[in-house]
Amino acid sequence: MTAPVAEPTPLILTNASLMIGDVELACVANHVELSPDVSITTLDTFCGSRDYPGVIKWSLVATLYQSFDPEATEAALDAVWTAYKADGSPATFRVAGYRDQPVSATNPEWTGEAIPQPWSPINGDAGDASTVELEWSVVGEPEKNIVPTP
Repeated sequence: MTAPVAEPTPLILTNASLMIGDVELACVANHVELSPDVSITTLDTFCGSRDYPGVIKWSLVATLYQSFDPEATEAALDAVWTAYKADGSPATFRVAGYRDQPVSATNPEWTGEAIPQPWSPINGDAGDASTVELEWSVVGEPEKNIVPTP
């Protein structure tokens, strides 16, 4: 007889980390995801159809509340956009489930580079917060880290 397995703790995104460049944007972030998109190639033959997995393309998707404060939304996005326009350098990013805990097997982080895209600097309805929607292509594949980086 095997011992009962402890019930897993779900990740509830109340304390997540989203860094773009070297700016922590957690306090203006409302949504964050790293999404793989797998293209499928279908070959139709006289024996039927068969699907083959194709290229995996990752995206960094985020919803941020707009803020013109220093070290907030507009400043962080403008810095990586300006660098990208100047020399083509992608923006670095970091995503983790718990920003106040060290990186570990129970709090992995994903890091990588994304291609900045223009954003709507003001977006919303009367009386609502202005939001910025990002969907940036990741260069290659995000790297999962379970050991803190120096």
